[in-house]
Amino acid sequence: MKSMGCDVGSLFTKAVVLEGERLLAARIVATTGDIASKIDELIEETCADAGLERDSLDGIVATGSGAELVTEASFLEDEIACIAWAARCFLPEVDLVVDIGGQSITSLLLDEEGNVLDFMRNDKCASGTGRFLEVMSNAVGVPVESIDDQASRATKQVSISSQCGVFVESEVITHVNNGEAPQDIVAGLCDAVARIVASQARRFGMGNRYTFTGGVAKVGTVVELARRRLDVGYVPFPLDPQMAAAVGAALSSEED
Repeated sequence: MKSMGCDVGSLFTKAVVLEGERLLAARIVATTGDIASKIDELIEETCADAGLERDSLDGIVATGSGAELVTEASFLEDEIACIAWAARCFLPEVDLVVDIGGQSITSLLLDEEGNVLDFMRNDKCASGTGRFLEVMSNAVGVPVESIDDQASRATKQVSISSQCGVFVESEVITHVNNGEAPQDIVAGLCDAVARIVASQARRFGMGNRYTFTGGVAKVGTVVELARRRLDVGYVPFPLDPQMAAAVGAALSSEED
């Protein structure tokens, strides 16, 4: 069975094609104001990457905040359920998934069968999210894709005391004006994000194994600093963690 999952997120829109549990293709584009007009092209190009005609797909499942924009979707699926599907399939041993997305951090507590027992989302505040990192790194003058490289060059971590995005931006600008090195500020920002992520993870009491998904899970510095704050066993998501919800959406098509 060949299925597509399409995750229309706040910052990026992702599409994957799976054959069973095997990833055939994946694409990502920025979620712009005209993303609705680009989804058809995204579907077409992802199918082409997989060596398939669109008509040969057994189903398309859409998820994310803009799921309804995928007009060809067989059905829409909740993002929480999709992330759980992906974890259940590829990491059945994990008890906790922390999804660090573009605008929110979501913690999912799973039972032994991978079903969601409880979840918590900090959607009232963007602290620690992809958008948070993007805005703060821009304030320092460092592209998001260079965060790990810059953090690796740091000689210290500039302390970031606030967890509120508005106050952190002011704090970062003050550090810049005081002549702190960009790489040291970036290292401090990564530590601040890791602190937020670890704090939310602990609110569920943790478990035996956990993983990180979402775009920020691709920032190795944040992941490593968060791991140091958590006592239980970390298991990396085996595919691109930013694609987890899209992968779960494709998997859910097989259960329809």
